[in-house]
Amino acid sequence: MALFVVFQTTFFLTLLSLRTYQSEVLAERLPLTPVSLKVSTNSIHQSLHLQWTVHNLPYHQELKMVFQIQISRIETSNVVWVGNYSTTVKWNQVLHWSWESELPLECATHFVRMKSVMDDASFPEPNFWSNWSSWEEVSVQDSLGRGILFVFPKDKLVEEGSNVTICYVSRNIQNNVSCYLEGKQIHGEQLDPHVTAFNLNSVPFIRNRGTNIYCEASQGNVSKGIEGIVLFVSKVLEEPKDFSCETQDFKTLHCTWDPGTDTALGWSKQPSQSYTLFESFSGEKKLCTHKNWCNWQITQDSQETYNFTLIAENYLRKRSVNILFNLTHRVYLMNPFSVNFENVNATNAIMTWKVHSMRNNFTYLCQIELHGEGKMMQYDVSVKVNGEYFLSELEPATEYMARVRCADASHFWKWSEWSGQNFTTLEAAPSEAPDVWRSVNSEPGNHTVTLFWKPLSKLHANGKILFYNVVVENLDKPSRSELRSIPAPANSTKLILDRCSYQICVTANNSVGASPASIIVISVDPENKEVEEERIAGTDGGFSLSWKPQPGDIIGYVVDWCDHPQDVLQWKNVGPNTTSTVISTDAFRPGVRYDFRIYGLSTKRIACLLEKKTGYSQELAPSDNPHVLVDMLTSHSFTLSWKDYSTESQPGFIQGYHVYLKSKARQCHPRFQKAVLSASMLIHILLPMVFCVLLIMIVCYLKSQWIKETCYPDIPDPYKSSILSLIKFKENPHLTIMNVSDCIPDAIEVVSKPEGTKIQILGTRKSLTETELTKPNYLYLLPTEKNHSGPGPCICFENFTYNQAASDSGFCGHVPVSPKAPPSMLGLMTSPENVLKALEKNYMNSLGEVPAGETSLNYVSQLASPMSGDKDSLPTNPVEPPHCSEYKMQMAVPLRLALPRPTENSSLSSITLLDPGEHYR
Repeated sequence: MALFVVFQTTFFLTLLSLRTYQSEVLAERLPLTPVSLKVSTNSIHQSLHLQWTVHNLPYHQELKMVFQIQISRIETSNVVWVGNYSTTVKWNQVLHWSWESELPLECATHFVRMKSVMDDASFPEPNFWSNWSSWEEVSVQDSLGRGILFVFPKDKLVEEGSNVTICYVSRNIQNNVSCYLEGKQIHGEQLDPHVTAFNLNSVPFIRNRGTNIYCEASQGNVSKGIEGIVLFVSKVLEEPKDFSCETQDFKTLHCTWDPGTDTALGWSKQPSQSYTLFESFSGEKKLCTHKNWCNWQITQDSQETYNFTLIAENYLRKRSVNILFNLTHRVYLMNPFSVNFENVNATNAIMTWKVHSMRNNFTYLCQIELHGEGKMMQYDVSVKVNGEYFLSELEPATEYMARVRCADASHFWKWSEWSGQNFTTLEAAPSEAPDVWRSVNSEPGNHTVTLFWKPLSKLHANGKILFYNVVVENLDKPSRSELRSIPAPANSTKLILDRCSYQICVTANNSVGASPASIIVISVDPENKEVEEERIAGTDGGFSLSWKPQPGDIIGYVVDWCDHPQDVLQWKNVGPNTTSTVISTDAFRPGVRYDFRIYGLSTKRIACLLEKKTGYSQELAPSDNPHVLVDMLTSHSFTLSWKDYSTESQPGFIQGYHVYLKSKARQCHPRFQKAVLSASMLIHILLPMVFCVLLIMIVCYLKSQWIKETCYPDIPDPYKSSILSLIKFKENPHLTIMNVSDCIPDAIEVVSKPEGTKIQILGTRKSLTETELTKPNYLYLLPTEKNHSGPGPCICFENFTYNQAASDSGFCGHVPVSPKAPPSMLGLMTSPENVLKALEKNYMNSLGEVPAGETSLNYVSQLASPMSGDKDSLPTNPVEPPHCSEYKMQMAVPLRLALPRPTENSSLSSITLLDPGEHYR
C-alpha cells in the first residue's frame, strides 16, 4: 500500500513538471503565425475560399485564436476589406473561411494575407499579434479564354432592391465598349485599360426569367462583338401571415398560413420558397409539401400545449413566425349532418341534426338560421350529441331554407361550416279579402258593371288561388242571388244588372278554403252626380291629389284611374281620416292625360263620386297643328277657323293658339310679332282691327287739335311761339317781333263788324253805320310820287308771329273811304315813318292792355283768295302783285291811317276780299 502511494505521488510530480515545461515552451513561441495559406475562387458565388494552418500548436490541445484577414484588389496597397475571424484551433487543423466579393472576381486580381492573436483564457498574459503572412495573389482573367469581350457575373442571383456591381473585360483597348441594361445605356467606372465596372443600385424585379444586360464592342461603326449576361432578381421573401393551427378530431393539427409572394424564378434558378414546421416542446420538425398548409399528427400522450415555428426559406434568406396554444382551445368542429324536418304543417316544423362526437361530456353550441320570404331569423341552442329545435310562427305555403353550424361551447374558437336543408309549409285558407272595385256603365234599362280585383299577395293567399267566387244578390228582391266561379288567374268579370240595388260579394279560394268576402253595393243610379273636372299638374313623383272631407258616415275613399296604353283600371284605397294621397307608378308616361275619380264609401258600401281631376305627369308640346281654314276674306279682315281639332288627345292642355301674321315677302322667325288667341274654335280678326283703327283716329284727332293750337293757330299768340327764344340772341335789344323793311304794301283790309258800332274816322266826329259798310272796303297803298316808274318803298315784315289783339278786341277800326271811289284814285294818307311808328306802338300795346281810342292791326295774306260771297265787289281789272311781293311777306297798317288817292300811274300789288268778320291766311 505504501509502495502504491509512493508511485502515485511520483507520477503526479512528473506530469506537473511536463505541463510546466510545455507552458514555458508555448510562452516562448507565442504569437503564432498562420502558414500554408491557400486561396481559391468560386465563380458561381463570386467568393474567395481561404484555407490555412497554424504550426507548433501543443498536441491534442485546443486554443481560441483570432485571425485578422486583409484583402486587396488590383494592387496590394488597395485594401478593400479588413475583418476578424474567431475560432478554436486544434493541433494540425486546416482552417477554412470564405469571402464574397461585390466585384466579380474575373474583373480584377485579388491579394489576401492574415495574422493571428491568441485569445484563450488559459493564457492570461498579454497577447500580441503575429506577423502578417505573405500576400497570396489570385487572378482568373488568364483562364477567360481567347474572346475579345467578357461580361461578369454570369447568372448572378440577387434579391430585389439589392446593389449589384457588374463589369466587362475587353482584350483590345482600341475597342469602344457600350453597355445596356434592358436596352438603356449605362455608364461605369474604368478600373484599368481593360476593365470597367458598373454599380447598379436597388435593382428592380422585372420578370422571373431575369434581367438582360449586354455590352457591345466596336471600332468606328463596325461592331466587333456583343456579350451579355442575365441577372436574376428575386422577389423579397415575405414572412408568413395568419399562421394558425386547429383540430377537428384531436388526432391531427391542421396548420394554415398566407405565404405571400412566390419567389420562384425561371430557368430553375430558384424554386418556390419552402416551409418547415418545428415544434419546440417535442423537438420534432416536418418539411411541408404545400406552400400554404401542413398537417401535424397529434401523439396520444398528454401533451396539450404546442409551440410551433414556421420557417420560410429560399436561396437568399429565411423568415419565421411562431405560435403557442392549448390544443383544447383550437377545436374546429366538423359540419353537422343528418339535418331533417319533422311534423311540418302550415305554421310549425321541428328541425333535427347530429354532430360528430369529440370527447366525453363535450358540449356544443349550435346556431340555426331560417331564411324565407326575404327575411332571416336566427336561433342559438346548446346540445350534447343530437340537436333538435321547434320552428314556429311560419307562413303557410312558404318555402324555407334552414341551416345549422356548431362550435365548442366551453372554449369558443370558430364556427363549423353550415349544413342545411329546404322545406315547405302546408297551405291554409286565404287570410284576407280580395281588394275589389267596379266600373259602372249605365244604359237604358240596365247597368253594365265590370268587377275588378287585385290578386292576393303570397302572404295572404296562403297557397295557390284556384278560383274566385262572385255572389250577386238583388237587395230589392233578396230571394234572388247568383253565384259565379271565375278561374284564376282572371282578375275581372262583367255583369249585366237591371235598375235595382245589388250587393256583390267576392271571395278567393285555394285548396284549403275561401278567404273573407269583399262586399260592394251597386245602387239604382250609381253615376248620376255631375262633378266638375279639375286640372292638376303631375311631378316626377306622381300626382298629388286632395279632396274635401265628406260629412256623414264615410268608411274610406277610393281613387281610380286608367293606366295607358293598356287602359287597365287601377285604384287605391284611402282611410276615412285621410283627404290627400300621392298616386305614383312607373306606368305614368309623359304626354298622356290621366283622369282621376275620387269616391267616398258609405257604411252601406255604396260608392259616391266626389271629385274628378285630370292632368299629365309631364306635358309635352302639341303633336300636330290644327287644320286651319280661311274664309270671309276682305281687304281689311279675314276669319280663321279649325273645327275638327281634338284637344283631348293632345300631349298637354291646349291653353291658347298663336297666330302669326306676316307679309308674303317676310319670313316668320322667333322674334316675329305674334298674337296669342284664346282657345276658341273661331278667331275673328275684324273686331280687333276696327278697334285699333278707331283708337288711332281718335288719338290723331286729339293730337291734331293740340298741334294746330300749338304750331299754327288761327290767330297765333306770340307768347306761345318759339321765335321769342331766337330774338334773345339778336344784337339789337329793342328789336320787336316784326322785322319791318321797306316795301310797297299790297292792300289794307278794312274789317267791319256786324254790330252797329260807330267808327271814328281820322279823328273826326263823323260816324258810319253798319249799313254803310256792308261790303269790305279796300285801302290801296301806292307811291305818292307822280313820276314813280317802279315799286317804291313799302312797309312789310317777315311773318315771325302775329298780333292777336285785333281779333280779341271785339271791333276793328276802318279807314273812311268812299265806296264809289275807284281804287286807282286812292293814295297814302300818311308817311311810311308814321306807319312804322304806328306798327311799333301797336305791337307794344298788344303786349299789354290796348289804350282807349287806339285801334289794332289786322293782317291779310298777299295770296289769300276772296270769298265767294264777295265776287261782285272785286275790281274788274285786278292788278298783278309787284315783284317784291312774296308769300312770307305780310303787311300791317293801323286802321286809322288815311290813304291818299293813288295816281293814274300807280297800280295795285294784290287785292284780297274777305267776308265781314272773317280772317284767312
